[in-house]
Amino acid sequence: MTKRRQQAGFTLIELMIVVAIIGILAAIAIPNFIRFQARARQSEVHGNLKALFTGLRTQQRRPPAVIRATGFAPERGNRYSYHLENGCSSMEDRSNQMPIQNNNDTCIGVDVFRFGPSFPPFFVAQALPSANWGPEAPAAMSGKTDAGIYGDDATWGFLAYGAGDVDNAPASDKADTWVIGSYDAVMASSCPASANINVAAGEPFNVYNDVNCD
Repeated sequence: MTKRRQQAGFTLIELMIVVAIIGILAAIAIPNFIRFQARARQSEVHGNLKALFTGLRTQQRRPPAVIRATGFAPERGNRYSYHLENGCSSMEDRSNQMPIQNNNDTCIGVDVFRFGPSFPPFFVAQALPSANWGPEAPAAMSGKTDAGIYGDDATWGFLAYGAGDVDNAPASDKADTWVIGSYDAVMASSCPASANINVAAGEPFNVYNDVNCD
């Protein structure tokens, strides 16, 4: 009479250890993956602000403060709103399949049609704490931190903002905010808080980092 071979298996303690290890790895990996995704989304605002910078810098004379005056048109599916005026008295609305444009738009809204009603059509940019513009900048830009075009036809400059959501929490935190200016400046950020940062003309600068601050 032959003996039955005992089937090898895992004990309950071994299974609990494996589950605990998987839980620890997931707790480490998932937040890092979310932050990686958020940082990747920030590339959108980099490219679009640089496109706006390039379009404005090609103008020989001071252009009107209309955000599409230089042909600037972010791609559909944009997570950020773009600002040439802080208050955005007029904004291109991307809540519908066809964007609604006005002749005097100073801002372009978020593509709510793509991301759904949880995304507000407009993100409030966090203010640049300070900006010390270089000696080449027009006097009209001295100390300016508001979005806008400053100066006259002979000497003019601009500051533009991009504000959006990259961590998929549009209702509970502040907007990821970037600025770009036409002249070198010494700037300060609000979060992470830092001061006296040398920023070159045409270099996007992170005023409020939605990845690390919320």
